[in-house]
Amino acid sequence: GVPPQDAHAPGVRTDPAEAAAYVAETGVDALAVAVGSSHAMTDRTAALDHGLIARLREAVPVPLVLHGSSGVPDEQIRRAVAAGMVKINVGTALNTAFTGEVRAHLAEHAAVVDPRKYLRPAREAMARTVAHFLSLLHAPA
Repeated sequence: GVPPQDAHAPGVRTDPAEAAAYVAETGVDALAVAVGSSHAMTDRTAALDHGLIARLREAVPVPLVLHGSSGVPDEQIRRAVAAGMVKINVGTALNTAFTGEVRAHLAEHAAVVDPRKYLRPAREAMARTVAHFLSLLHAPA
C-alpha cells in the first residue's frame, strides 16, 4: 500500500548494520549498495552519499559494488572509488554511446542497410566510452 520511494531518497539507502548482518548471514562475495544512484540512469545527475560509502566500507569485509554508475558524474565516481567502491557498473553509458552512434549514423545516412556501416562507428563510440571510464577509474583521486 506504500508507493515506491525514489531510489535517490536518503531513506532507501543501505544501512551499514543491515549490510554487515546480510554479508555475515549469506557469505556473499561482494555487495551492491544503495548510496544515491540507480539502474539505467542516462543523465549523469546522481549525488552519492560519500559518508555512507565510507561507513559501509568499514562495516562489511567484502567489495562494494555501485550500480547505476552511468548516472554518476566523473568526480563523484572518483570520490566513490576513493571511499571504497571497487566495482563500478557503467553498462547504460556503453549502451547509450553505442545506440546514439547508430541513431546518428542512420539519421545522416537514411538509405544505409548494411549494418557494417553503422555498427563500426557504434563500436568505436562504445570503445571511447570504455576508455574514458578506464582513465577515470585509474586516475589519482
